[in-house]
Amino acid sequence: MRIESLDAMYAPTSPMMQVETGYSKWLDYKGMDELEARADELKRRSFTHLPELVNIMRDQQTVHGPMSPALESKLDALARGEALTMVTGQQVGVFGGPLFAVYKLLTVIKKAKQAEAKLNKPVIPIFWMATEDHDYAEINHVFVSQPLSRQLRKEALSTVPLAGKASVGELEFDRLKIELVQMLQRLLLSETETPYTTTLYHELVAVLQASHSFASFFGQMMRRFVGEDFILFDPHQPEVRALERDAFQRLIREHDQLNAALRDAFEDGMPHVDLNRDAAHLFYHDGTRELLTKQDGLFTTKRGHRFTEAELIQQVDAHPERFSNNVVSRPLMQDFLFPTLAYIAGPGEIAYWLQLRPLFHIFDWKMPLLIPRLGAVLVSANDEKKLAQEGVTLVDYLTNPLPDHTFDDEAFDQSLYAYRTLTEALGREAGKQGHRFDAKARHVLDRLADEMRAEAKRDQYRLNSRRIHLSTRLLPMDAPQERIWSMVPLLNRHGLDVFKRLGDAYEQTEAERCLVKM
Repeated sequence: MRIESLDAMYAPTSPMMQVETGYSKWLDYKGMDELEARADELKRRSFTHLPELVNIMRDQQTVHGPMSPALESKLDALARGEALTMVTGQQVGVFGGPLFAVYKLLTVIKKAKQAEAKLNKPVIPIFWMATEDHDYAEINHVFVSQPLSRQLRKEALSTVPLAGKASVGELEFDRLKIELVQMLQRLLLSETETPYTTTLYHELVAVLQASHSFASFFGQMMRRFVGEDFILFDPHQPEVRALERDAFQRLIREHDQLNAALRDAFEDGMPHVDLNRDAAHLFYHDGTRELLTKQDGLFTTKRGHRFTEAELIQQVDAHPERFSNNVVSRPLMQDFLFPTLAYIAGPGEIAYWLQLRPLFHIFDWKMPLLIPRLGAVLVSANDEKKLAQEGVTLVDYLTNPLPDHTFDDEAFDQSLYAYRTLTEALGREAGKQGHRFDAKARHVLDRLADEMRAEAKRDQYRLNSRRIHLSTRLLPMDAPQERIWSMVPLLNRHGLDVFKRLGDAYEQTEAERCLVKM
């Protein structure tokens, strides 16, 4: 496995390219060079809940698989207030979700090691699983390749009670296990069988059977195939909600200030992103997940819940498990719970985090470092061979992907003009010996012309087969590879340790946007 720098996967205007240059004026810290300043800020803040939070995290890890002894030691240090954290996060997609979820995890591991070396202090990489989210359609599917088609087939799970209304952490998972095994079978059947296929299938079924929630399935995938030196954090648990009580109440008390700051946060030059600027940035759970808004001094939901500020604060005090964060308050809650050096973000997250800095300031904090995740294009030797056969480089292909060849019947007929003229002449000559010889000669020569057309179409099919391969491997459905492919095809093609090897190679390079030659 070899890694090279590759910027061509992102447009120059992408947040992944702009975050540390064009967007720097909207950041409190300008990248890894300012780690010490961020660490000094965190030293001045109080995190008295850390011993209890560490106990919760230890309990959570038992669901996902063993931690390394080094990570155990770092958790001890965190409980004593002697360690810091780096955080990333994503929705808990089935079979690990899109590849960029793995890339986020690999980035937070690498950056935590770099910070540890620079600060001479333990730094724990944390993956915040978005179990609070209610978007079931975001996590319930994989994409499967189809023979001779650029279009991948979306394999999605059937719906479950409260899907799309309750947090995914509350959905029934066990009832979907048979469907998930069938999905896995179809996913592997769409792949070429390799020496890894059988073992991979049995290991994934074992992981699936040991899981009893979307979070545990996701977490066990990451623990088994990525490593043991990171924390998987599930925020959607009553014990976590109890620790968040003070932050929830502060979000309520300072609602008006927060919303005023968010309304004025967008500036020219920022990427456009939709944020609900009128919400209270908290969800209330009463069977389903309902967003709170403040109207005429009252906090309300669409289903008719109405609270004064005092009543809502009392609800949080008595029942913190009834509340959760939205996209705006989650970064603030993350900074409340963890001494967070940096957040590892994808392009969409970078776009909306830029508008959150004024909200951190209302809490008398600074926004943590905002660091783009690894971006990668994985290329096999077979992919490279096919690019060479097409006479294009990977950069050329990513910039201008090759369309299918179309078979031009009219042009082919024109190419047979001389042959048709010869057929007519031979037919006339044969006809001099009798009409039946004319017909027979024309029949033989027409059949030969049909065979030549069929061979030309076979040649075109072979060319298109190569282009379809490149399309589905490098730009599936005209989207970045990392947004479509799941972990499973890569594990099948390159081995069950492929992401551990990728992590090792990534840690040895300074490149953050990478071509990975498998």
